[in-house]
Amino acid sequence: MQGTRERILEFIVRRGDVRVEDLAGELQITTAAIRRHLDHLRADGLIDLRAVKQSTGRPYYAYFATAEATQPMPHAYADLLERMLRSLGEREEVIAGVMTSVAESMADRHRPDPDTSPLESDPEQLVGRVTASLREEGILESWRSEADGFHLVNHACPYIKAASISTLPCESDRKAIELLLGLDVEQLNRIVDGSPVCEYLVHAVRGGQTDLLQVEEGIR
Repeated sequence: MQGTRERILEFIVRRGDVRVEDLAGELQITTAAIRRHLDHLRADGLIDLRAVKQSTGRPYYAYFATAEATQPMPHAYADLLERMLRSLGEREEVIAGVMTSVAESMADRHRPDPDTSPLESDPEQLVGRVTASLREEGILESWRSEADGFHLVNHACPYIKAASISTLPCESDRKAIELLLGLDVEQLNRIVDGSPVCEYLVHAVRGGQTDLLQVEEGIR
């Protein structure tokens, strides 16, 4: 399954000029989330925008794909990426450093602005917010509470080929979740290993006891 950013880019490449509202309707996520992904895609040089005049009313902005986005990755680059991942997978000290850097970058993108967003003190609220935020990346879909903690689940791997070569993608996601929650996170299952889901266990502790919630919850 593609991540949200890849789906946005694919839609823009396929449709041409696209408005934020078109993307929000297509992907069923907020316009604020769409704009954040568009900002990253523009920074990467994959899309740009133009003002479109109308016969009546104010102009609107439309996003379009750049030439860089419409050119397929050369086979040599794909082969190089595969060889790099295989090499990293054999060097634990290197993969640990790369994993931490990638995870920190991901966590930085999804941390709320402390000046405008209150920090959650309840683990349930925190897990819900982080799951909703990382759903946009294709990393998480839902969560539930069990006796051993919170279980975070994704039913589709956004980069199964890379995960089959190296543990780097999975470890980076796990570490990013850990950084965002400030709680220990353990990966229980991986789709690449044959499980139907990727599943993480968050060891949420309150007052020396694992926090128990009475009802199973999905993302709100």
